[in-house]
Amino acid sequence: MTLPVGQSASSQVVGRYIGSQGPLLETVVDFWRMVWEQQVHLVVMLTAETEGRRVKCHRYWPQCGQSASRHGRLTVSCTSEEKRSSATVRELQLSNDDDTVSCREIFYAYYQFFITT
Repeated sequence: MTLPVGQSASSQVVGRYIGSQGPLLETVVDFWRMVWEQQVHLVVMLTAETEGRRVKCHRYWPQCGQSASRHGRLTVSCTSEEKRSSATVRELQLSNDDDTVSCREIFYAYYQFFITT
């Protein structure tokens, strides 16, 4: 699996990105709506889901091999997953019930090594 750097029409503006906290349960619908509206094709997660016993981020993506997750008018499904030494890369499909271009490919990278101070 290769990441789509510079391959899609929306990635022609170099250095353009959206910074976001990992969504909580009550903001997951808003997160995926932002991904759809801003035509995001790459999501990079730099935080763990939990720290100790504290939830830092809701799992906002479905596991590969499981049912798709529904978020308002958007559906997210996992089509592939590759575990690397420092990251897990997933290929997700994002579908919108309200759009004629109903499916979009999203690459999701979760980095597992964090700097602690």
